Amino acid sequence: MQTFLELSAKYIYEKYKENISELCVVLPSRRASFFFKTALAQAAPEPIWSPEVYAMEDFIRSLSKTDVLEPINLQLELFDLMREQDPKLDFDNFVTWAGTLLEDFSRIDQNLVDTKKLFEYLGEAKALERWDPKFLGKELSPTLKKYFSLWDNIEKTYHNLQKRLLENKQAYTGMAFRKVAKDIDKIAKESECHQFIFIGLNSLTRSEEKIIRALLKHDKAEVLFDTDDFFMDEQGLSNRAGSFLRKYKSTWNLPEWRWQQNLLLTDEKEINVIGVANASMQGKLAGQLLQEIREQDKHAQTAIVLPDETLLLPVLHSIPEDVPTYNVTMGLSFRGTPLFNLIDLLFEVHLTGVTQLQESGYKVYQYHHLSVTKLLTHPFIRRYELYLNDDPEQAKYHGTIQQVLDKMVQENKVLITAQELIELSQHHLLFETLFRTWRDCDDIIVAMYELIELLRQVYTHSRNSIETEYLYIFYTLVKRLDTIFDCREHKISVRSFRKFLYELIGQTRLPFSGEPISDVQIMGMLETRALDFENLIILSVNENVLPAPKRQESLMPYDVLREFGLPTYAETEGAMAYNFYRLLQRAKKVNLLYVLPSDTYGSGEKSRFILQLQNDLALRNPKIKFRDMIAAVEQQETRKYEEDIVVAKSPETIAQLRQELERGLYPSHLNMYINCSLQYYFTRIAKMQEVDEVEEQLGADQFGTIVHQVLEDFFRPHEQSGRPILAGHVEQMLQALPEKVKAEFSKVTLGAKPERGMNYLLYKVAVEVLDKYLQKLKESDELPLYVLRLEETLATTLPVQVGDEVVNVRIAGKADRIDLTGHELRVIDYKTGKVEQNQLRIKPEDVELHFLTDQKYGKARQLWLYEYVLKRVLEDQPETILRNAGHISPLLISPKSGILSFRNLEPGVLSSEFNFMEADGATPKDFVEASEQLLGDFVRRMLDPEEPIQKTRDLDVCQWCAYRGICAR
Repeated sequence: MQTFLELSAKYIYEKYKENISELCVVLPSRRASFFFKTALAQAAPEPIWSPEVYAMEDFIRSLSKTDVLEPINLQLELFDLMREQDPKLDFDNFVTWAGTLLEDFSRIDQNLVDTKKLFEYLGEAKALERWDPKFLGKELSPTLKKYFSLWDNIEKTYHNLQKRLLENKQAYTGMAFRKVAKDIDKIAKESECHQFIFIGLNSLTRSEEKIIRALLKHDKAEVLFDTDDFFMDEQGLSNRAGSFLRKYKSTWNLPEWRWQQNLLLTDEKEINVIGVANASMQGKLAGQLLQEIREQDKHAQTAIVLPDETLLLPVLHSIPEDVPTYNVTMGLSFRGTPLFNLIDLLFEVHLTGVTQLQESGYKVYQYHHLSVTKLLTHPFIRRYELYLNDDPEQAKYHGTIQQVLDKMVQENKVLITAQELIELSQHHLLFETLFRTWRDCDDIIVAMYELIELLRQVYTHSRNSIETEYLYIFYTLVKRLDTIFDCREHKISVRSFRKFLYELIGQTRLPFSGEPISDVQIMGMLETRALDFENLIILSVNENVLPAPKRQESLMPYDVLREFGLPTYAETEGAMAYNFYRLLQRAKKVNLLYVLPSDTYGSGEKSRFILQLQNDLALRNPKIKFRDMIAAVEQQETRKYEEDIVVAKSPETIAQLRQELERGLYPSHLNMYINCSLQYYFTRIAKMQEVDEVEEQLGADQFGTIVHQVLEDFFRPHEQSGRPILAGHVEQMLQALPEKVKAEFSKVTLGAKPERGMNYLLYKVAVEVLDKYLQKLKESDELPLYVLRLEETLATTLPVQVGDEVVNVRIAGKADRIDLTGHELRVIDYKTGKVEQNQLRIKPEDVELHFLTDQKYGKARQLWLYEYVLKRVLEDQPETILRNAGHISPLLISPKSGILSFRNLEPGVLSSEFNFMEADGATPKDFVEASEQLLGDFVRRMLDPEEPIQKTRDLDVCQWCAYRGICAR
């Protein structure tokens, strides 16, 4: 295969052999320039002096003889000039649109637009926009005035910027193009170049067009195009790929059009369109396709083209090991590095905090716990932590980072100040660097230098070359910004500094060193201009990637762009279509990969280019073998997944279960084992603890704690004194209720304040619920109410015969309240959730079958166990309960258990009837005796080695379980 550049090099060598060193050759890109030099060296049989070879932009810069400024410098210059027009212009607002405005200026100049007419037209368009019948005779709002004055000032700013830059022999890109276009006749006469040769260009701006046509007029230029009949002939008029070139062919009056071939419609080609399940799978498939190509021909020229640069790393990881060399021309975006992620997290900490009013009356800036935690758990900081912990000279700070994280969780620090973080770390330099408050760009630059130095110590020590490279590149970026902002009186804010830094980072690539003319090239779509490859693997051939989405990145309205011939998305699509079809001209084997629409990330319909190939080109060229395929994942090795988790009851496990029973069988433990024995095992035997986290919003358990604690604080004096609660006491409780709830709220939630967001609503709910209960109590016949015990554990021992042994099971329950109303002694359990009476009913016939196996009887089992323990304690040690009940004979007391549901207060205390019956179904059993029989059966079941521990089949139980991730539920 003869490539376009080889054809061009051969033609130029043969035609200009005598004075080849005096030529100036211009190509679309630096990559194409390098390949052209290689092709020219191969075309010449003997050594030659190389001509001057430029990429188009470098060529213009050399002719303009000006210093083309970086975008950041230009934005600062522009701000100074706009401040002359509007002294109140806000810098933070300015930086959001300044870059786009400069791009507009550059496009205006590149396309030689008559700026007087443009700004006049724009002014009239804005005047129409300003006119609205609703506002006739009324003053414009300050915001609208500011908006329209901005457009009035843009023309003055444009001319002032050009004037200032010209005085300093500086320019922006478009300005350099306009300058060269203006002086091209003079340049053509004075140039030392024998001939200017333009190779492989397309979609020229008006300034480029003027420059080339002027040189042609002076017989100082020759143009070599790379075109094909498919998109150049009349049948191809609808094909955007040839839109620019057809215009040049018809209007330039070239003596000869070089070159137009007929490759797409006549050459043999294999085009494979392959759909893949997700975006990252494309990298793996590209590696496999490259392997197949190399198996057929080890030296096959292959290009892997990435319209989406984020796929570079997946592709690099998939290159077969037997590929000796490959060249990556696009570079890895610095945005894709872990170091950028660290910097992004650091800005998130400083920009998402809130200013909080303290008790002292001062406002203090506080960082959000999630931002701080993400930053301190970043891999770079974790690596620094390992380095710090290994340094004997830093023994004082060993474990500091983890200690700070733990302390934030312990104290539930939802918001935390810089000073608190620094003090928690004992003023370690890392914490000073990360969390010291930023006021302006000087503080940020100091912090960045310090952070780079701290991390440099770690990565120099660990000899990790790629991380060290990240740090060096980041240092150069910070240094550039430091140089730019150093002399400025205006202090850049944190938000504006971030915009400038991210703009620089967006333009920065980590270069790869490789063999430039390797058989395997990995490149972006624009880098393929003027290059040819026999084998192509193009990724992400999806709509909105290839071609790119229809975005108008301009401050100018669309009609203004069209009126003055400025480029829109239509021109961009035309240029991309040309690049795509030109790549296919000489290719023999083409693999086009796209993401199937089913994928949620990076998905979309297949590109229109694929449809055009399928429904047009492939039908017109019978030599094209077109295949539409879908990539399937072939699983080589499958592992059997055991869905159930079964823990056999080994002698050791039984011994642990027995220990737990002797330590105490509480209602919650009983219900947990019945609902899911595996959950009981994880909690009570394996002792697996949940990970504590900072809670911004009050959880259901914390809400319950507050309600419990408020009632305990109100009732405790009566429990201690023995005095009954009367209506007057309840009235006092009602008056103190709001402040009491607020105080308990602050204790339970620590850093999550009751004055904000959802917590405020929960605080109001807690007050309302307790107010409703106390109002009902004040008017109820429960008064006078004697509080006998609060938050006290009742326990009794039950000997159970298990095989040859007796297990002394401690049956226990922590009572929220034990009280006496009339003759009724009640052990009461508070529930902040909703409990209804039908949940506590149990039919006598269900006791044997379901009472100790069915989840739905959980609340009833709780009351049953409380009642059993209460009756046993009254029999064995009545004095432990009846201390405040001296006014009534123990023989007259009727013990009961009940639930007080704060979401169902109307029925009052809910209780259950336990009518345990003999086998005949008519004779009632003694409650204590029947309960001990049931408990004995349950204990023997628990300790039965034949009944394994396993996860529940009832998925409702799993809904709030902390271990559901382990069980894959």
